[in-house]
Amino acid sequence: MFTFLAKFMAWEHSSSLSTSLVNHKNRNKRAVQFFLVAMGLDLLFVLVELAAGLSPVTDICRHPWLYSYIFLGTITGFSFFGAMIGSREDQLENLALRDSLTGLFNSRYLWARMDEQWATGKREKSTSSLVLFDLDFFKKVNDRHGHPVGDEVLKRVGQTLQHAARRGDTVARIGGEEFVFFLPNTSAHDTAIIADRIRETISLATMATHGRHHVKITISAGVASTKEYSVTTPHALYSLADQALYRAKEQGRNKVITCSKAH
Repeated sequence: MFTFLAKFMAWEHSSSLSTSLVNHKNRNKRAVQFFLVAMGLDLLFVLVELAAGLSPVTDICRHPWLYSYIFLGTITGFSFFGAMIGSREDQLENLALRDSLTGLFNSRYLWARMDEQWATGKREKSTSSLVLFDLDFFKKVNDRHGHPVGDEVLKRVGQTLQHAARRGDTVARIGGEEFVFFLPNTSAHDTAIIADRIRETISLATMATHGRHHVKITISAGVASTKEYSVTTPHALYSLADQALYRAKEQGRNKVITCSKAH
């Protein structure tokens, strides 16, 4: 708990798209594809020589450096070009699935991830849980300190949620000051413990922003869980968490409430 809080209060700055979250799938795929194309072109060059009645082996022995330059240059150049194209595709894909301010996933990715988990959870008969977080009186932060400070607070909260995430968990910002924490294979009880730890961490911290403002803020959360994937949809689970969050706000904020209707 204290290590977690220390990381939060130290404000460890990082880029919106952390290198640990970057997906190089397209880069690697394109590099391999262009490598194979280069190999095909080099093979075609050899076949053309054979068709012309020339001996590639004799030419290679006679001019080894020239052929090495041609073959290796082709392979290296094409592979590098393919990696550049793939990296650009990775960047565009990453931007399409992430919130530009916090670097967390956006709602588009969240719903896709939940749909995927619905099939897995049904097969494995596991429990999936969702936490809907909402910052308390966040409008007052913007009104008192300005939107740039508000943006920094949102980034800090996003970092806190990301630090708390385990492998397989999904953290998303779905708009404004609302965040979703989706936890597959996690009971409502365990999820509530995790959510309360996050709530406590945020409430104990004083955020020192770039403009030297010191901001204290609290957060409320609603928890919902399901293991009945045939009768509950991802949107229904979100709705249950939203109802629990509403009750947390009604009961004074800075609370974690678990939905009693969770299946």
